[in-house]
Amino acid sequence: MKKPFKLKISPYKSGYLAEFLCRMYMRFKGYRIVAKNYLCGTGKKTACGELDFVAVKGKTIVFCEVKKRQKNKEFMRALSYKQQERILNGGQYFLRVNPKYKNYTMRFDVFFVRLPFSIKWIRNAIYRDR
Repeated sequence: MKKPFKLKISPYKSGYLAEFLCRMYMRFKGYRIVAKNYLCGTGKKTACGELDFVAVKGKTIVFCEVKKRQKNKEFMRALSYKQQERILNGGQYFLRVNPKYKNYTMRFDVFFVRLPFSIKWIRNAIYRDR
């Protein structure tokens, strides 16, 4: 009996692959990627952190976070409150630095990826009640 094929790559490379697949998925849906791995602020530990990628379609700007996990039940606790705040602050920072998008509708989406090719896209996954 043959053993099933197992893909062995480093966590860094598998994370990069997950982000790449999500960006391609968004492009196939008609979005334009305007930034990837966007560092907010100085790039050091800040309240803003990093945005995995930013996409635009029409007059909507979407800030996307990609979470890669091996099991579906791990997705439920993949995004802490602190991480959500960082992503929201990162979106605000991006708009301050790129004022041409200030009149766009803002949205924060999360992609849950289980390699090799399982992608769950949750639109408006993060929002602020203020």
